[in-house]
Amino acid sequence: MKKMILLAAAATLLTGCVTNFKNDGGNADLKPKIVRDIAYEKYEISSSTVSASDQIVGILPIGTWNMFTVGGMATHLADDIDHMGYLQESIRKAKSGAYAIACEKAGCDSLVGTRYEVTYKWYYFWNEATVTVTGYPAKLTGVEFRKANLDAKQ
Repeated sequence: MKKMILLAAAATLLTGCVTNFKNDGGNADLKPKIVRDIAYEKYEISSSTVSASDQIVGILPIGTWNMFTVGGMATHLADDIDHMGYLQESIRKAKSGAYAIACEKAGCDSLVGTRYEVTYKWYYFWNEATVTVTGYPAKLTGVEFRKANLDAKQ
């Protein structure tokens, strides 16, 4: 019995404890107003549309991700894209690839008024996602800084 008590005491001493402290000032009114300049990006938007598509094949799908993905013509992934509504990894990668290809094709920074056509085929051991994007090319021409309105209530 003594060995069990000593073992339990040693285990208790060796496990440790983690404590997190948070100090955010509570509801104090001493917080200063943060006033920053506001930056607006200026874009030049083309009147003609650009379209591109990409296809990704996912091998051994498990839930929303795949063990392997193959395919895709994009040399990079677009970071100016949301994947809302698409949990499947193949669709997300194909959507991002199509967006990147369209931007590369048009020589632009972003697309405006995008429309996506998604075709997804699921089989037991693989899936195929083909995404076509259509939108107006937009090039970033500059940034305009405006002073923050100090009279506005925050």
